[in-house]
Amino acid sequence: MSLVSEGLVERQSAAQVAKLPGWVETMAVRQNGNLLLSRLDTPELWTLDTSTKQASKLLSFTGALGLTGIAELSPDVFVVIASNFSTNSFTLRSGSYTVYKVDLTGSTPKSTVVKRVPESGFFIGALYQMTISTGDYSIVMRDSKMKASANATIQEGIHGVKYSDGYVYFTNTFANTFNKIKIDMAPGKTAGSVTPINTSFQGPENFIADLDRMTYVATLTAGAVFKVAADGKSGQFASATQCFSCALGRTEKDKSTLYISTSQGVVLSMPVS
Repeated sequence: MSLVSEGLVERQSAAQVAKLPGWVETMAVRQNGNLLLSRLDTPELWTLDTSTKQASKLLSFTGALGLTGIAELSPDVFVVIASNFSTNSFTLRSGSYTVYKVDLTGSTPKSTVVKRVPESGFFIGALYQMTISTGDYSIVMRDSKMKASANATIQEGIHGVKYSDGYVYFTNTFANTFNKIKIDMAPGKTAGSVTPINTSFQGPENFIADLDRMTYVATLTAGAVFKVAADGKSGQFASATQCFSCALGRTEKDKSTLYISTSQGVVLSMPVS
């Protein structure tokens, strides 16, 4: 796939910020600039002060093998998903997936169960919606583009998911696709079919978009972060072995910094401009 411009060509190596004891699956950025890091190999939520490069465990969750997704609901209030996915056998145990609300607004971090969703997961090829205040949830859509490909080494389909400006964007790791679908948020229904944005990635995982509508996609198999324009054209942005997620800084100092997490627990940084 051709490049959009020279701005999509990799410019330099990413720098190490910190190293955690194990697999960092996803990240979120607090309003104070600290990173929240979910561990997939153990059910722990960590925090990383990017200015001091000090990382520490924030919360532990019982009844799970690890944490997967994390997203901000409101300032310093986050949703975290715990699961029984094993990083040793790469299998998913029954009774997996619990949605937690994590409140960091006080002096002591608090976590509460929103809802257990034992039938959910990236194996079934479906997009869910949930009302956090009640825990009510339903399937918005099932689609073949959300399911694992026939030759997938792990039966994993839809992986990274984000909503922006009326669209849900998602990756399918082993189908090597980055996609979007229009969503009508009022009834919580899809308003069209799945549209592939890019189908040339090798193992796309999680991603983040900047204010210029440029998306950074972490790829597992390729060992790199790719920069993707709105028309789907892409170029390699940074090399990062076993990278799984990206996040953009929120403070004046690091608002042009991309943070990258890996399965080795390494957190990297790279300027985007």
